[in-house]
Amino acid sequence: MTDTALETTPEETVPETLGRYRLAELMAQRFDLPVTADDVDELLARGELAEACRYKKWPVYSTAAALALEAGLIERTVTERTAWLEASLPLDEAAKRIGWHWHDLKRMGDEGRVSRRGDRYLLADVDRLAAEADGEQHITGKAAAEVLEIRHPVDWKYVEDAGWIEPAETYEQYVRGSRTRTLTVALYRLADVQALRDLPGVDWERLDGAPPKEQVARELSRRAAPSRVEPHRLMGPAPGPPNGVA
Repeated sequence: MTDTALETTPEETVPETLGRYRLAELMAQRFDLPVTADDVDELLARGELAEACRYKKWPVYSTAAALALEAGLIERTVTERTAWLEASLPLDEAAKRIGWHWHDLKRMGDEGRVSRRGDRYLLADVDRLAAEADGEQHITGKAAAEVLEIRHPVDWKYVEDAGWIEPAETYEQYVRGSRTRTLTVALYRLADVQALRDLPGVDWERLDGAPPKEQVARELSRRAAPSRVEPHRLMGPAPGPPNGVA
């Protein structure tokens, strides 16, 4: 902001420029409305206000331009913001509302499937997603194994090796205690994991008893992916020579 002041009345002067927070306070006082910095941001986004200059690398705005705006415009802006606050929730609370991980809800927002403004998400869209997009959540291999009631990573590794499922996305995560080493974490679409329950020829209940789960999973993988097994192994050992023949 600058030291130069704009004269408004003989008794009162205001700076020519102010930052968004102090400008909101000034507008709230002059228009007798609960104007906040978010309202200033909205007016900027609509082109009703513009950055005047920079003060210590921070943008500042003309107080004269702000006070010259129509009172009706300011009132509508404030009303829309308060209505949005009542009809929305922050990301973490919205995700908790429908039992999703915040990462999944944010992804839906990035894809334009739920209305959001800043870090707040429209409740009507959030509730709709809970029904329409159920199963599109991305879960870790450990969580996927829990869905199938098998062990992780032992049994889940055979599921992956058999090619029964592919990751929906991956991300890099730092190894605990290291600032340089990372490992790749795979995430799977929940609906794809659930669909494995109906995989032909796979008896998932056998994975919870004897013989050892590793052996059962290996056998299931062999049956479901015969192309990975050499032909002579599928047919059994080659017959030996007839008796008495060298």
